Amino acid sequence: MTLKLLATATVAVTMAALPAAAQTTLRIGTVVSAPHPWLDAANMMMADIEGNTDLVVEIFPGGQLGDDATMVDEMRIGTVDMLIGGVQNISPFVPSMQFFSLNYLFAGMDEFRRVADPEGEVFAYFRQEVEDADVGLRLLAFTGGGTRNLSTAHGPVTEPADMEGVRMRVTGARLDAETWQAVGALTTSLPWTEIYTGVQTGVVSAFESTISGYYGSRLYEVAPYHSKTEHQIMMSHISISELTWNRLSEEEREVIVGAARAAAEHGTEMGVRYDAELIEQLEAEGVTVSEVDKDAFIEATAPLHDRFAEELGVTDLLQMVRDLN
Repeated sequence: MTLKLLATATVAVTMAALPAAAQTTLRIGTVVSAPHPWLDAANMMMADIEGNTDLVVEIFPGGQLGDDATMVDEMRIGTVDMLIGGVQNISPFVPSMQFFSLNYLFAGMDEFRRVADPEGEVFAYFRQEVEDADVGLRLLAFTGGGTRNLSTAHGPVTEPADMEGVRMRVTGARLDAETWQAVGALTTSLPWTEIYTGVQTGVVSAFESTISGYYGSRLYEVAPYHSKTEHQIMMSHISISELTWNRLSEEEREVIVGAARAAAEHGTEMGVRYDAELIEQLEAEGVTVSEVDKDAFIEATAPLHDRFAEELGVTDLLQMVRDLN
């Protein structure tokens, strides 16, 4: 009996001395700062995943893990697990994502939601495109990011002619650059995290962004003129590293997909909410908010739709989206 008790005690002491099984931590990166719908989506995902699995989620906002291109590279080697960002910024890896750089592509939020629907044919198309690109990512969901407007340091823009010769920051998407060149801008590609200093130092004097991105990153401090071009309802993505995906259990994968879809819908709705609320706050900060001749901007860029769709080999996709509008 004494030997049995000693053996039991020895096992108990040994087990207590062993380290607890390590929990898997998922690192979610994004380049924006609060308030922003991407962070709302990330926080909702964290609550959902941690509430239904043993996984731990850490969120890194404000480009702490690098810009989008850096994070994609990190996802390919498994040091960043998930990314919430703009689809244009992964177009160097998945060229067809440039499609969403077309200005005035959606007739309104209802049409945007139909295109972003995870059960829809457009999402299925891009999920396959990401898989075929073989860049180490898996597309989980499309989400919104709010309406994109134009901001400048030099003065109000109310019509396309006001952009003639203006040095403008664009994303890395070629289509994005050519779209703004069509209204006379001189474009320069810069990461999101470098816009503030780029404007401050005169490298660029204009850029376009969501309203929440403009506000949350305090870009109004260097570019206090905000024009309501409303040229895009921003398409964004929630993606996971294939290396991370492959080490998860089937149950964990199911939870993550469900969490991403719910968070994507929430992010879209928060984008709508921020658009309404933050414009008023910007005016309170002394920002000059201008209405624009939107028809003139549409007229200048709409002819690019068919040409670029043909160049990208996505004419059928453009028609697919038009049918949903």
